[in-house]
Amino acid sequence: MQILSQLSHEMQIFFVIILGLIFGSFGTLVSYRLAHKQPIGFTRSKCLSCGYILKAWNLIPIFSWLFQRGKCSGCHAKISLRYPLIELVFLLSFLLIFFALGQNLDAKTFLYFAIAGTMIVMVVVDLEEYFIPDSTQYFLAILATISLIMQGGTGAVLANIPDAFLFLGSGIALWTFFHFAAGVDALGIDDIKFFFIAGFMLGTKNILTFMLLSGVFGVLFGGLWQKFKKDSTFPFAPAICLSALVCLIFQKKINPVDLLGSMLFFNNF
Repeated sequence: MQILSQLSHEMQIFFVIILGLIFGSFGTLVSYRLAHKQPIGFTRSKCLSCGYILKAWNLIPIFSWLFQRGKCSGCHAKISLRYPLIELVFLLSFLLIFFALGQNLDAKTFLYFAIAGTMIVMVVVDLEEYFIPDSTQYFLAILATISLIMQGGTGAVLANIPDAFLFLGSGIALWTFFHFAAGVDALGIDDIKFFFIAGFMLGTKNILTFMLLSGVFGVLFGGLWQKFKKDSTFPFAPAICLSALVCLIFQKKINPVDLLGSMLFFNNF
């Protein structure tokens, strides 16, 4: 960590970009294999059409897809746009966290990189297969525990357990709202599990902001999903993961009352 902190500002940004792309490439693999219930390790990546074993130059994040014009080197079948898009999302998320946390490459920043990466994988699987893998939930809970210990020791972990149950109740309330107000079951059991972990990670000081953002993002994303996908069932992970990440990164800079007023009266906050 000390070596990284001694790098120039430009080199630190370059390091974050490279790290984001590397983890983004790994995230494309993890999300696909979790979605299809395949083992993550011990097997090499290959073309889904012809089985061509990918070489190192086929695995350069974003650039390989561009240089190959989105086609397999072996059979020239089209490679899904999901791969460069996921890598780009990882890159942008890592840069956002780096700048939001004061441009410091310390343990907290790397921990938040891992949390963001885990949430992105959750979102991708939910978008593609309509579920959030339990393994990602467990891993996020471990990362949340580490974050709390770094902030306040084991006491902070114990103190946030009741908050987790409060968020769980809020998740059930949000499901009830969508069920009766919009006539859709916007949240599934996997989403409710995430509410529990989010409460454990964020604490009650963020519950109003989290609930507000989850509701707003859920309505916006759900409307777009139903319009373009023509599917009454829509994945809720994008809304709740984005809300949790925003609360985690900007928790001291967001006032939920001001946020609600800005949404209602279209003022800047």
